[in-house]
Amino acid sequence: MREKKKLLSLEELRGWIKEKRGVGLFYKAITEAINDPAVIAEVKFASPSGGDMGSSRDLLKRVKEYESAGADAISIITEPHFFKGSVDFIGKVKEAVVLPVLQKDFVIDEYQIYESARKGADALLLIARLVNKRALEQFVELCLTEGIEPVVEVYSEEDLEKAVEAESRFIAVNSRDLDTLEVDVKRACALMKKIPDRFLRLGFSGILSRDDVRKYREAGARGVLVGTALMKTENIGEFIDKLKK
Repeated sequence: MREKKKLLSLEELRGWIKEKRGVGLFYKAITEAINDPAVIAEVKFASPSGGDMGSSRDLLKRVKEYESAGADAISIITEPHFFKGSVDFIGKVKEAVVLPVLQKDFVIDEYQIYESARKGADALLLIARLVNKRALEQFVELCLTEGIEPVVEVYSEEDLEKAVEAESRFIAVNSRDLDTLEVDVKRACALMKKIPDRFLRLGFSGILSRDDVRKYREAGARGVLVGTALMKTENIGEFIDKLKK
């Protein structure tokens, strides 16, 4: 982050953002999806739990396949060290497909939100456990001001307590423990049921089959994010089709 700020200061970055976009594309994609729940197809070329999963050279080919297969939105992990991501992926994908883009990263500084707006992300992940309650509320507000849909991710009841105080429309439950990397969809669904009805619920991680999608849907999920299993499948169209049936 320090190196980025040396190359482009926060003030200069703000100046790059000429037009504030209305929040709505990601929201519309999830709430108006034909399938229930909506499918958010993720791109990540590596992860601590899944290892290496391909090359960024295949980025555009992959997202076009996601779109053709009927995905409702695209998720892009832009964190470079553990996930081989880049914020530059956002603009490239936005030019290649019409689906809204959710950017996932470890957001701990407002600079990252302005950068997300500059690159054209439609939605941005905010992980509740990474920041305190006040910072989370400020980040959500800044996202909305800059025309980005904030998606607050929770893993625990403590996270959820912070999330419900923010003004986001989406709360996502991650079934993967970021410390141990273990996945527990049952635990995630139990937490999801505790989210107040005024929020739209999303289920993240642990989806290997339609049965996992069903569990999330029964817990109230309006959308599910599919990452590792989708990156490793040999037939993207068939895999997404099975998730939707």
